[in-house]
Amino acid sequence: MLVGLILGIGGTIFFQNYNPPDEDKGVAATAVFGRFVERAELVGVSQDYCIVDKYPDVDTFFDLFDLPWTANSIWYRYAGTLKAGVNMETADMTSDGTNIHVVLDEPYIISNTPNMEVTGVLEENNNILNPIHVGDVDEIQRECVRISEENAVEGGLLEEARHQAESDITTLFKSALGDEYNVDFKWRDAS
Repeated sequence: MLVGLILGIGGTIFFQNYNPPDEDKGVAATAVFGRFVERAELVGVSQDYCIVDKYPDVDTFFDLFDLPWTANSIWYRYAGTLKAGVNMETADMTSDGTNIHVVLDEPYIISNTPNMEVTGVLEENNNILNPIHVGDVDEIQRECVRISEENAVEGGLLEEARHQAESDITTLFKSALGDEYNVDFKWRDAS
């Protein structure tokens, strides 16, 4: 009985402290990257915006001169949220030892969602000779979307999305595989 007790205690201690060698982390890197690719898009950053502007309109006589008493205008507020990120469906990854090489397409604007609780006409100066039409408001909205995306790109939103994507992917690999791994990125041209 004493021998059985010693063997039982010794076996329990052995199995509690036994640490088999780790599997190949190259396979683990592929599995980690596969999880990112399944998401299809990696949203890196978002930005709220608000555009308030006056949009005047006046009828003209064959574009030669403005017709008197035909001026109208709209004060319009357009607010929303832009999200920029990376298309993960076209991403590629290779690993050699502790180096992981990731190839991604350039970031792009994933969505531009208006905030309809804030968006709308603030003031309308209508004219019976030149009424404001629904098409005029639609054109103003299209212009606001264009301006918001242009301003975001000029303000560095896509560059910020690039840095955030690199940071997110690096953090994921390092937390899953360990700090000894080095992740480098190559970005494909937008064309």
